[in-house]
Amino acid sequence: MQIGIVAKKIGLSVDAIRFYERNALLPRAPRTQGGFRQYAENDVDTLAFIRRVQGLGFKLSEIRGLLSLRGTRLQPCAPVRRRLRGKLANVQRKLADLRKLEHELRLALRSCNKELRKQDAHCPILSGKSPRKRERPVVRFIEGTRGALNTIYSEQKKLN
Repeated sequence: MQIGIVAKKIGLSVDAIRFYERNALLPRAPRTQGGFRQYAENDVDTLAFIRRVQGLGFKLSEIRGLLSLRGTRLQPCAPVRRRLRGKLANVQRKLADLRKLEHELRLALRSCNKELRKQDAHCPILSGKSPRKRERPVVRFIEGTRGALNTIYSEQKKLN
């Protein structure tokens, strides 16, 4: 199968397949005399697997480890379960942090709404007035489910 057919079948871009090849997640495909990559059905299965576990939030380095487990005859479930539990715990931490951020945003919005009711309104966010005196949000990037840094969340820290 040529790369375009594989890409459509799996729902990946041609560039993604080439990327997986360059990063040794997929073996280099043999080429036809015309220079076209030729993929076998097991390559399609591997790409589907990569896409599925990447959708579960696994990074490329972690996927490489899962691929090596997948390549063994025994295919032990315990190491995979351990990795899945770690991913789940990470997602739960991120959700808790996002709930904290939501709460802080609601407080800030409430503060703005109160100020707008006044004649001489001054934005409490721009003036540095915080709805909470003893805490400040610390903004950090968290890794998104597709492996890209794309979500911001807030964690509360006490001021020293």
